[in-house]
Amino acid sequence: MKPDSLYNHGMKMLQYSTKNAQNNKVGWFRGGRDISYKQNSYKKKNGGYYYTLSFVISFTFNNDEVYFAHCYPYTYTDLRFFIARACAPKYSDRVRKSTLGKTLAGNDFESLIITNFTSDPHDIAARKCVVMTGRVHPGESSGSFMIEGMIRFLLSDDESAV
Repeated sequence: MKPDSLYNHGMKMLQYSTKNAQNNKVGWFRGGRDISYKQNSYKKKNGGYYYTLSFVISFTFNNDEVYFAHCYPYTYTDLRFFIARACAPKYSDRVRKSTLGKTLAGNDFESLIITNFTSDPHDIAARKCVVMTGRVHPGESSGSFMIEGMIRFLLSDDESAV
């Protein structure tokens, strides 16, 4: 529904071929040609038009199962492994995890609190906080990568992260 897209500026589709993964150990890759994102003839109720993304893909293998994506997937398994690493004992003075509830799918909905827990509890309670979320909707996997990078930085020994 937006008038321009990164696909008009060189971005390509992400593809995953099950046969390419099995035969050549290739995971997700960018591909496609004749990529176009442009206005179509379907009108929106409140004015304006919708847009269409089109592209051409040449399939390498017969009877293959191929998936397409806008961004590299960030799975719940990826999240679980990352949270386990972020909550490792070596970070116990900087991070705490709490489960806020369950998602509709029954998965844990967790938060991480990152601060200097070696400080006086009154000082910790008086600190301002910043709330960051990286994935409000299921298709926003790029936000998960961004939040992971931010948390990695905050848990690093970089002087500006301390």
